[in-house]
Parts: sequence; structure tokens; C-alpha cells
Amino acid sequence: MKSRSLTNNDQSDQSFEVTDPLKLLSELNLAMLPRHIAVIMDGNRRWAKERKLNKLEGHRAGVKTVRETVEMTLDINRLAGTNAIEILTFYAFSKENWKRPLLEVSGLMQIFEKAAIKEIEKLHERNIQINIIGNLNDLPRSLYNRIKDIVNLTKDNTGLKINFAISYSGRNEIVKGVKRIFEEYKKGNVDIETLDEHTFASYLDTGGLPDPDLLIRTSGEMRFSNFLLWQIAYTELWVTPVYWPEFRRSHYLQALKDYQKRDRRFGGR
Repeated sequence: MKSRSLTNNDQSDQSFEVTDPLKLLSELNLAMLPRHIAVIMDGNRRWAKERKLNKLEGHRAGVKTVRETVEMTLDINRLAGTNAIEILTFYAFSKENWKRPLLEVSGLMQIFEKAAIKEIEKLHERNIQINIIGNLNDLPRSLYNRIKDIVNLTKDNTGLKINFAISYSGRNEIVKGVKRIFEEYKKGNVDIETLDEHTFASYLDTGGLPDPDLLIRTSGEMRFSNFLLWQIAYTELWVTPVYWPEFRRSHYLQALKDYQKRDRRFGGR
């Protein structure tokens, strides 16, 4: 299996042989890990189609990969002796995904709810904080309530922070941010003359969080799909042709290893 990434210095695709996870782990610099990793989990439906399975089986397999990615992150942090990777943000369901067939969307909402029920206590016991970004009012009431329960239960946890973007749109998030600022302006709480990028960012769904250092996208698509459009201005992009249900520890570690080779200049030189 090969992975493909886009580097700062070479705009062509490059292939990397996936190596043994233990070897990759031994090669990581645990002092140079990204604080915030965002993930576009793409390819669930194509993975299922290639295996002549129902699309929902691809989504169920994708939930297992989320669990494995979280476990790997916790393992890396234990080795680092600190919460080096502070935040994971998973793109779970976009606002555009509501256009998919009703049975698929309904089934996916049920998968989300079952996963929340199954994982909530485990996440809390491991000191993980869960947050949701997106338009929660779009969700079925039962899932909305379940999400509120898990967010409230874990809000004071101090370990790994996990964000799930559900019914999320980057453009919509920016528009909502503008509306929030306008409401505060009408109350006299915002001075437009001194409004800067830092202040504007605080009105987004991710307000208070550092921007992603690394964005991982599976299935080989070379686009951002309306995900964290404000936040990824200087995020490092890593793309693999592997479908999300096939994404394993070796791919995750390869992404981290490649990230550590990047020269992050932030436009300064």
C-alpha cells in the first residue's frame, strides 16, 4: 500500500511505502508533533461499493477507524510524556451531505447516535473532551440530545480534545461568525475599527483553539471540501489514496513523519 502527500516544495504527487508502525514510531521526533490535527475522512462509500456492501457498512467501518486514530494519538502522547497532540478535528458530516439519499442519511445519523452511546463513558474515563462544530439544530432531536449529553459530561476534562464537525460548512461558519460579530457590535461590545483576524477567529465555531497544524485527507482527493476554510490558511496538507476505513496506524505515523520534514515558513521567507 502506498500513500501520497503534497509537499511545500514539490507540487507533484509523491509515493511513500507504508512501513512497519513500530519503525515509523521510533523515527518520530516526539518533541515536534503537531498540536492540532484535522482529518477529512473520505472514501467510506467507495470502500463499501468496491466490496459490494451497503454504503452504511462503509460508514460503520469508518467509525472503527476514528476509534483507532484516537487510540494511536493517546499512545503517542503517552510516549511523549505530555499531551503533545492536543486536538483532533474530524470532518464527520457536511451540510452538503444532507443532499444524499434519505435512507443513507437516516442510517448515518443512527450510526452516530449508537457510537455516542457506546463510547461516551470510555471517552470520559480517559479524560477526553468532546466538542461539536457545525449546525447542531439540523440534527435529529435524539442525536442532538445525545451529543449535548456527551459534551456536557466531558466539558471539564483536561486531556485530548476531539472535535467532530457535523452538519458543518466552512463558508457557513464564516457567515455565522460575521453575524455574531454584528450582534455584538449592535450591543456596543465590538469596535469595528480595531477588529482584527485574531478577534474574528474567536467568533468562529473553533474560537479559542489553535489552527490545525496538519490536515490529513484520505481517498486521494486534492481539495478541502468546505472544511475549516478560515483555519487552514497555513496548515500542512497530507493526502493518501487510501480510503478512510483502510487508514491504519502506519498511515497516521507516516503523515506525522512527513509533517516533521516540512519547512513551515508561514509566508515569512
